[in-house]
Amino acid sequence: AANVAYEIKTGKAKIEELQASIGEAASEISVLQAKIEETAASVATNDADLKAATEIRTQEHADFAAEEKELTEVVDTLTRTIGLLEREARKGGSAMLQQSVQAGGIVQALKAMVDASVLGAQDADKLTALVQQAQEQGDDADEPGAPAAATYENHSGGIIETLQGLLDKAEEQLDAARKKEVNAQHNFEMLKQSLEDETEFGTKE
Repeated sequence: AANVAYEIKTGKAKIEELQASIGEAASEISVLQAKIEETAASVATNDADLKAATEIRTQEHADFAAEEKELTEVVDTLTRTIGLLEREARKGGSAMLQQSVQAGGIVQALKAMVDASVLGAQDADKLTALVQQAQEQGDDADEPGAPAAATYENHSGGIIETLQGLLDKAEEQLDAARKKEVNAQHNFEMLKQSLEDETEFGTKE
């Protein structure tokens, strides 16, 4: 009887010990489940953030590519036109062109260059639009030391100076756009690496 009572007592102790172990295991499982859910949520958030950032970067790059193409064409057109004007001025050029240059009328000079087959009509249209835009911006700005494009037309060589000013501005804009693109790409790569590292670290815990 004593042995039976001992065995019962020992059995009860083992049952209590097992129940305690089961309780601890259940608690650990609960903690792990919560951790898994937290990690899954974090991974999902990181994936969503990366997807959104990628879409924004793709659009930014597309905008930059379009701007770079446009500015590159402007720089090329202005550079060629300035070279043509300087060459025509040196060799005398046509009477119509010389008269337009001396009169200081940029639009008239561009038209004369087209008529003399010195400049293409498409380039002339682009430059005319650029000059008119510069004049409008200059009229609106009224900033000391920053005269409108039309101001240059009142003295000798004004056409070339005006176009050179537009060229300098276009080159500055192109340089700024390229630097902005490099910075945007660098920031995106840093963000992407950070999100990927966070996801990898979270899944390893």
